Amino acid sequence: MAIIKNLQSRVGVDVSYHRIIGININYRSRKIILCVASYISKDKRFNNCEPLEVVDIEVPDVDFDLFINEDPRGIAYLWLKENVEGFEQSADDIEVEEDV
Repeated sequence: MAIIKNLQSRVGVDVSYHRIIGININYRSRKIILCVASYISKDKRFNNCEPLEVVDIEVPDVDFDLFINEDPRGIAYLWLKENVEGFEQSADDIEVEEDV
């Protein structure tokens, strides 16, 4: 799964294909970090190009319980679209199931 949304990277280049490449859940400290890779396009991603940008996004403590007893990957994508500026009104790319 991935998110398709045209955004501008920190270096000013447009990226449109975003996927979660890591989810770190620390149950002791109740912290969640989502590692999101952004590619120029879906084609670039599947042509084995490196992501243009990789960022870690910390989920606030108050949202920790959303991830408990759920598929963390599915919840992570929903959480990104509902809570991270820029990802609202984005499209899901559900054609390819990728490991996180």
